[in-house]
Amino acid sequence: MCGYNIAMTDEKDRQPARPSLARALRKGFRAAYDNLGYVVFATFAVFLVTSAFFATGAALAREARLGVGGIMLYLPAVCAAWISAAGVFYHVDKSVYHEYPSLVDTWTGIKTLAWPAAKLFVLDLAVTTLLLGDAVFFLTGRRNPAFAIFGVACGYAALVWMMTATYHLPLLVAQLRMESGPRPFVVVRKSFLLTLDNPGFTVGLFVVIIALAILCAVPAFIGAAVFYLGAAAFVLTHALRELFVKYGIVEEEPEVIEDDGWPRS
Repeated sequence: MCGYNIAMTDEKDRQPARPSLARALRKGFRAAYDNLGYVVFATFAVFLVTSAFFATGAALAREARLGVGGIMLYLPAVCAAWISAAGVFYHVDKSVYHEYPSLVDTWTGIKTLAWPAAKLFVLDLAVTTLLLGDAVFFLTGRRNPAFAIFGVACGYAALVWMMTATYHLPLLVAQLRMESGPRPFVVVRKSFLLTLDNPGFTVGLFVVIIALAILCAVPAFIGAAVFYLGAAAFVLTHALRELFVKYGIVEEEPEVIEDDGWPRS
């Protein structure tokens, strides 16, 4: 698959297909259910990796008595979770495109995407911290109309940034098929263009992902947390595929793939 331009398709006379969030969600959750074993395993494995890094950071913070500054020691845990999630998205991408992945593909994805995923993590963290920090600073500072305007603008920019970030991991994996490769700034630029061109689709997708996270955090449904990462990966990958169909990058496929079974001799 070659690189693509969001603004144009090869067939200029062809009207782009309208992406359906409902179809993407239906396919995503159905695929997560069909791969329930992997969903639970992957989510739990990433949880264990993150917990190991988190426990190490907590121990170092206690020994050094760094106080609030010790929060920096927890960043490796978040970065490890992000890179591990990139491996999960790599496996899920292969599954969505019917490449029949194995568990080993998750580790292959981690090794392949570790460095670009780490750079994307640093970029995401820096921009999110800057925008949210500025929003809090301006909104809680002096009672000045200019400060309030800047604060609201930074808060809105942070929200838009977080919505575009929903495409970052699935697009990072998809970029392996593109000529431009999985470069962080390319991923950010294309995520922004996807959001700009599909605002309603993106907002709906963002709301679903946040609602799923909240549901998994509610004590009554806390067991659902073992499904979150894997389920979110399938939903987001199918959502990105739905947009790829719109731009003619991949072909639309039927909802049900017929299986002809083993070849006859």
